[in-house]
Amino acid sequence: MSPTARPTLLDVARAAGVSRATASRALAGLPSVDAALARRVRDAAADLDYRTNTAARALRSGATGSVALVAPSSELEGQGGPFVGAPLRGATAVLFARSVQPVLLLDDARDRAPLLRHLTSGHVDAAVVVLQRESEPLFTELGDLPLPVVFVGRPRAAMDDALTSVDSDNYGGGRLAARALLEAGRRRVATIAGPSGYAPADERTRGFRDELAAWDVHPGPVVHGSFSMSSGASAAASVLRRDPAVDGLFAGSDLMALGALRVLAAGGRRVPEDVSVVGFDDTVVAETCDPPLTSVRQPLRELGARAAELVLDVLRDPGAAPQHVLLPTTLTTRESV
Repeated sequence: MSPTARPTLLDVARAAGVSRATASRALAGLPSVDAALARRVRDAAADLDYRTNTAARALRSGATGSVALVAPSSELEGQGGPFVGAPLRGATAVLFARSVQPVLLLDDARDRAPLLRHLTSGHVDAAVVVLQRESEPLFTELGDLPLPVVFVGRPRAAMDDALTSVDSDNYGGGRLAARALLEAGRRRVATIAGPSGYAPADERTRGFRDELAAWDVHPGPVVHGSFSMSSGASAAASVLRRDPAVDGLFAGSDLMALGALRVLAAGGRRVPEDVSVVGFDDTVVAETCDPPLTSVRQPLRELGARAAELVLDVLRDPGAAPQHVLLPTTLTTRESV
């Protein structure tokens, strides 16, 4: 910590030799924390001149009857809408059923000060945060707030264990995709993966390659895209240059698969007669493309619903241990395999 930086809850936790969750509970005066530990945390906070936000501390009582739903503004404006809209609908349904008012807050990556101000001003009791790749900094910025926060998505594999999250089983979904291609008799299989270093994309690719290994099949080319249709088209063209005899293709998103289908059609490659293709997400894109796409389904609405349930659980029991919940992915079989 620099000499001029304001000390954070994480600084207090490190100084006291405890987790951030324990430090938060100790400073909130919760009886679940051992008395000696609590004293150590309070001493560390005093030494660092750490000051909790009094309005945020009041949120622990659940006095407002509202929960923030935080979503990246860029995703609502672009092609990523389903990945934000579906979790928001799931969370909203759960909150309404419990007579809790959802409050939509947009995360503008260019200026997060208004968002952080609202979350620390006592207007909401807790927050459900729908994460996308560009919103990774919210891990540290929101994880340090003294109010319950549950994240939908886990963009980094090495995420703070003190933070609660809900995500799809991306690894298992990758294995499902590989199995679908292998059971269709495909053996020269390539991957159009998502951005390297982005945990969901990496996990899908890792699962895919592990399933190939279990079948003793050597993986073909791996080309990275950005989850967009245009990047899928560029990646498919690269795959075909590197291995013109490829007969199976796994795309880490439906949009990338759609781009690949167009490149295959333009090159005279029939799907599924010549090349089988499996996507990931099972969005409306998979239903409407030609041919209809076999795709790994992410339970997007269920992710939001489970996150809302978890945040309400924490409001009822602030001392509850953080959880990392994985919801299963499934394969929707259509005509591309």
